[in-house]
Amino acid sequence: MRGPTYRIAMFCAALLGGSPVAFGASDVAPGAGALRASAALDFSIKVPHVMQLKLLGHPAAISVTPDDVARGSITVSGGQLDLLVNDRDGYVIRAQLANPVFTAAQVLGLPGALVAGDGARSLRMASMVGRPKPAPIPVSYELRLSPGATPGQYGWPVGLTLENP
Repeated sequence: MRGPTYRIAMFCAALLGGSPVAFGASDVAPGAGALRASAALDFSIKVPHVMQLKLLGHPAAISVTPDDVARGSITVSGGQLDLLVNDRDGYVIRAQLANPVFTAAQVLGLPGALVAGDGARSLRMASMVGRPKPAPIPVSYELRLSPGATPGQYGWPVGLTLENP
């Protein structure tokens, strides 16, 4: 039968999804008199690297109206970013445009400026390690239309990815 310390260690390893590596040693003193026993158990747990981004409440498509074309931009709100990253160095959110009808996209609601234009742009974010998982971040998008844009239905134009810093 194994002791409570071993069971706790194995439970923690199973809970964290890691592969426990254990090394043990023991000795028993021979000879007359009282027996003496001691044991040591060393183990390590490898925590897998996690970088997860979920887009919540983002539309699959955008309807561009004649008023939007006249204004030159459209604002889309109601989306949230659900982030989980366990890198001690933090992470980078990268934004890139995926539709030529739009010339720029500004992501509003983040701790810093994130604007995608001719190429991908990025924003360095602080580490989440040692903190409770944050609630999803409410964001909105200011999308600038190209000069030749026409009213219609277009696929979601902003691609967001996570990267190591």
